[in-house]
Amino acid sequence: MSTVPPTRFARPILPHDLGVEVVERKGLGHPDTLADSIAELASIRYSEYCLTEFGAVLHHNLDKVAVLGGRARFGDSDGTYDRPVRIVFGGRASASFGGRAIPLREILEAAAAEQLRSALPGFEHIIWEVRHETTDSSKFPHWFAPRHLSDLPERPVAFSNDTALLVGTAPRTLAETVALLTESHFRRRPWAGSDIKALVIRNGSAFTVTACVPAVAGHLTTSAEFEDAVTDAARDLTAQLAKRLPGPIEVVCNTRNTRSGPLSGQYFTVSGSAIDYGEDGLVGRGNARSGLITPGQQAGNEALFGKNPAYHVGKVGGWLADEAALALARRTGPCRVSVIWHNGARYPEPAALEVSTTPGVPVLGEYADLVRESLRRTDWMPELVGARRYLPVVLPADVLLAELDASPAP
Repeated sequence: MSTVPPTRFARPILPHDLGVEVVERKGLGHPDTLADSIAELASIRYSEYCLTEFGAVLHHNLDKVAVLGGRARFGDSDGTYDRPVRIVFGGRASASFGGRAIPLREILEAAAAEQLRSALPGFEHIIWEVRHETTDSSKFPHWFAPRHLSDLPERPVAFSNDTALLVGTAPRTLAETVALLTESHFRRRPWAGSDIKALVIRNGSAFTVTACVPAVAGHLTTSAEFEDAVTDAARDLTAQLAKRLPGPIEVVCNTRNTRSGPLSGQYFTVSGSAIDYGEDGLVGRGNARSGLITPGQQAGNEALFGKNPAYHVGKVGGWLADEAALALARRTGPCRVSVIWHNGARYPEPAALEVSTTPGVPVLGEYADLVRESLRRTDWMPELVGARRYLPVVLPADVLLAELDASPAP
């Protein structure tokens, strides 16, 4: 007998219909995004190892990564590291299977190196180190030291490991796409670092974009040259958006920069990130799994980066909610799918399910059936591990521009 509750259809205002919408993006080189991406890639690499060697993903939660900033000593237009960036791996992970040791430290360190190299244009000029603080502590003796696959109780049927609310929304709003495009647009400049922040405010049909974009050592020589480069890029972004958005657009960049003084006195970096200045990052303090900070989506604060892709509700539940929203949006347009799972519940049997659509969309039983069918899916592992669904990336500008071209006005 099914325990799925009746689907509740609601009519709250979705972000697409808000009079004012605020969206933020912390770029790939932001310390918080670095922590998120290192944790996520570490989980992916660990999962790949386990699947290859043992046929299943062993228990782990690597969602407690900290990126502790280093220190660069700056000259007029360059800098040299004299204190390392420290990557601290916390959380828990199985270090053995059936008495066979797993090279956990090597996997984590390789993932950190891979992601830092990908995210930081000045990676070769930093110094960094890894600190290992993971444990295998548990009240269950074989949870993080399984003897055989039967010590993984989630394998026959995955279940939620906690009580949590997960929310999926689709499609992206114009403001969300603009925030992602802002990072992508600036990252195409050879002088630009990766610790880019974009704040987008849509007021009716008018858009204001405030961006903070670092220079990376080796491409510019003066503050005036930096300001001219930023101004040119902002002008080009404004022109691109003006062709595609329904109202006026203003792009403001690097509000604290000046044309005077040494280049190193501006938003200038060696690595491309404020980790050069001792800035720290922690998993879960930045973007949601959408890659954005979107208070208007009412999506809760569950961080998935580094969590176990086999069953953890923060990751599996998030994927299911996202897939349900995508499936529904193809039929109804903008929507929100909110799901609550209780600890120990099977994923097709949530404790509560609420679907929100835009005014004027008829509420029909087929839409509830579509959402429930999405929650019965079990094919998340190829998406979460193989396709790296939630590993933070910079989306291609041409893809985002095409998305704006195809989007209806707010």
